[in-house]
Parts: sequence; C-alpha cells; structure tokens
Amino acid sequence: MPMKAIIAIGTNLNQRDNALSVREYLGGMFGSDIVFTQFMKTKPADGGDGYYINALAEINTNMSYEALKKWFKDLEQNCGRNQEDTGEGYVPVDIDILQYGNKRFKEEDWRRDYVKALWKELRQKRK
Repeated sequence: MPMKAIIAIGTNLNQRDNALSVREYLGGMFGSDIVFTQFMKTKPADGGDGYYINALAEINTNMSYEALKKWFKDLEQNCGRNQEDTGEGYVPVDIDILQYGNKRFKEEDWRRDYVKALWKELRQKRK
C-alpha cells in the first residue's frame, strides 16, 4: 500500500544548479507521485554565512521508510555530499524525511518559518 512522505530538500552549494538537478531527478523517479513547492532562499539555521535554497515535496511511495531514507542518502552522495564537506558547512544536497505516513520526524525542522510557509503552500497544492 503506498505511503505518503513529506521531504525537505536543501542545498547551500551551487544552489540553483543543485536544486534544479535534484528536483529533476526526483521528478524522474516519482513522476506524477511527487508534488513540489517553490524553492525558497533561506539563511543557515546556525547563523553562518551564505544561504540555502529549500523546498518541500510530497511523494507517494511503496518504499519502506528505511529503504526511502537509504535511497535519499545514496542520492545525496551521488550529488557530491560527503562527511568532510558537511563538517565544513558545505551541503550540495540534503534530503530529509519529515513525515512518513502519520509519523513525523525532525520536529525542530517543522518549527522553522520556511518549513511552515512551504508546508502551507504544499497543502494548498494538494487541494
């Protein structure tokens, strides 16, 4: 039975190109089973320099939570993400599962203003 998942997508390195690439890749993978919000430019949560581009997406998938999480981590690595760069604050692509089915994850992220705004946009697109 397909499950609904809400994912957060972010990048702070080559933002425009990476954001468009990951959106295109996810669109190819999930087709009509994915709905994206707009991309939003945000400041780093830790107050650092630079900016992120963030979006939310809703997908319907037959993948388990663990399989989906692994698939996203593999995609992040294929997009150039590694522990060393992340430790230095460089994030080519970050994909987090915020909700899978009725279970929410990353409560701190749900409280962020940009997630609230993008969540509102996503709910309106689903109507």
